[in-house]
Amino acid sequence: MESSAKPGYLSEIFVSFQGEGAHVGRRHLFVRLAGCNLRCSYCDTPDSLERTAGYTIRRRGEAAINRENPVTAGELARLIAAMLDRETPIDAVALTGGEPLMQSEFLAAALTVGGFRVPVLLETNGVLPRRLTDVLPLIDIVSMDIKLPSNSHEGAFWDEHAHFLDLARAKDLYVKVLVDESTLEADVDRAVSLLAPITPPIPTFLQPIVDGTGHPTIGGERLTELYLLARRRLQSLRVLPQTHKLLGIP
Repeated sequence: MESSAKPGYLSEIFVSFQGEGAHVGRRHLFVRLAGCNLRCSYCDTPDSLERTAGYTIRRRGEAAINRENPVTAGELARLIAAMLDRETPIDAVALTGGEPLMQSEFLAAALTVGGFRVPVLLETNGVLPRRLTDVLPLIDIVSMDIKLPSNSHEGAFWDEHAHFLDLARAKDLYVKVLVDESTLEADVDRAVSLLAPITPPIPTFLQPIVDGTGHPTIGGERLTELYLLARRRLQSLRVLPQTHKLLGIP
């Protein structure tokens, strides 16, 4: 049965290797949704910040296919199912953006219709806890950012992040904290204060921000200083760059 949820807006669908966080190196089907509630200064997918009239499907060995927005939940479910069949093996469906939770009801409907045979990973900025509840029963993995105001140039979202963590910890959750030379130690310490009391420990990744050419915007000395600051209270902490940027793949 076709869902009655409002149609949604996509940016692109493609298969690639996961380049960030706990599942790095695994082959994922990426569903990039269009639209975001933030405008982080380091955003590396600016084309997905706004909803547009069309989206792109990229299939291995074929020319890119352009289709029209919006799409129904049923259409998205069928697209995902077809890609899973064609591009096997795939380890997970990665819902990304933009900010996918901006269209949480649409996503929930598509996931309900789909019933996919692989885990579903949600990549999110972690500031929309109320919308997370729409999809939480239908996803398996949460990749959550903690946005630091000193480098995102957005406002502080400490309360929203705390609420989001409380909800998302019921899933396979990991957290990314993006850092550059401008990152304030006070921001890193505040992020650590949200994570440190949680047991079992949440896997946490310090992720160097890269510029438009893919080069890190933080040096090794500063990165080490921020790591040591966070590591005093976080047991499960690693530094990990965006490996897909190093490989030159989407």
